[in-house]
Amino acid sequence: MTKAGSVSKSQNRGDGCSRKRSMTRGAAPWSDLDYHLLYLVMMQLGAFDFVAFSGVCKSWRSVALSNKTRFMASTPPISIWISEQGNKREYTLQDFDGREFKFRIPKSSGKTCVGVTCGYLVLFGLKPREFWLMNPITRHGLRFPKVPRDLEPVPDEEEADEVRVRAILVFSPSISSWVLVVLCRCTSEIWFSIAGKAEWDYVSSPSGIIDVHDFKGKIYAIDINSRLYELGFDPEPKLMLLKTKNILDSDMVFMEFVCSGENLYAMECFSFDEYEVHELDFGEMKWVSPNKKTMEEYAFFASDLKHSAAIKRELWSDSWLQFYKKSAYNYKSGNGVFFNADVWYFPHDCLKVDLKQK
Repeated sequence: MTKAGSVSKSQNRGDGCSRKRSMTRGAAPWSDLDYHLLYLVMMQLGAFDFVAFSGVCKSWRSVALSNKTRFMASTPPISIWISEQGNKREYTLQDFDGREFKFRIPKSSGKTCVGVTCGYLVLFGLKPREFWLMNPITRHGLRFPKVPRDLEPVPDEEEADEVRVRAILVFSPSISSWVLVVLCRCTSEIWFSIAGKAEWDYVSSPSGIIDVHDFKGKIYAIDINSRLYELGFDPEPKLMLLKTKNILDSDMVFMEFVCSGENLYAMECFSFDEYEVHELDFGEMKWVSPNKKTMEEYAFFASDLKHSAAIKRELWSDSWLQFYKKSAYNYKSGNGVFFNADVWYFPHDCLKVDLKQK
């Protein structure tokens, strides 16, 4: 894994405020504004404005960095849709205030967005055959080694509407390193590239794997027969079969893992407005139907790219709910509420990545 160059010029040019004269004689410079006032203003900003705020001067950046965790955790999901113009793709992001941000990623011609992970868009291109991760908010990028021919993330033309790839960036405590894990759905091989090693490797299972997901420091996989696995790297890469007391219905062939941060779910969309959710009870090691209280506490943001999440409703403001009702397809299935979009981007996922970890 290597750091890719920023797609735009850095907004942080040092303490610019200290070098600028105050706007009016006798007025305090922007860098001397009261901390609590800056905090109140910052917490009202959107994700993109937050980045601009942190680049104004050193004192503002200090306020932003010291409160980054709280800010990102309180920032609602952002919907993304992608339009094609020739061989170029334009990305449109819409926040909960209804504001739209359009941008293109330079040097991304011929690259397809195949997923989202840890706040990064996952792009794949054939020339060269590589994965490129790009954070649309911070514009930070990561590149990974060229992938082998056996790993084919781009679907055939007749499968163009199917979500073929699952790619997740995970920090593995067992090897103290970042790992990009890639699955071509319904195949028996899970590929991975460990940071610092310019290579790809894989583990295989007896049956096709439907999905992989990281949860509380571990990586889980599930196959077409609803058998659950754990992917480990120490001392050697291996896929370990986990014993569960029951299995999911055979109808859930296109299911995906969904995480709330506290629980791990398996979610299936049977039609455009019919969802089924099961929770993995780790204490009993069995799949259970979430109780009514749990389903009332969370809303499920379902992404067509199969990067979905469950978010507690207590974190919402009324403006969130009104916006999502207007801008996204929303359904009540059983006791749950589901919001559907082409791509959901979760700003709080950015907090998972600390590149200082080794």
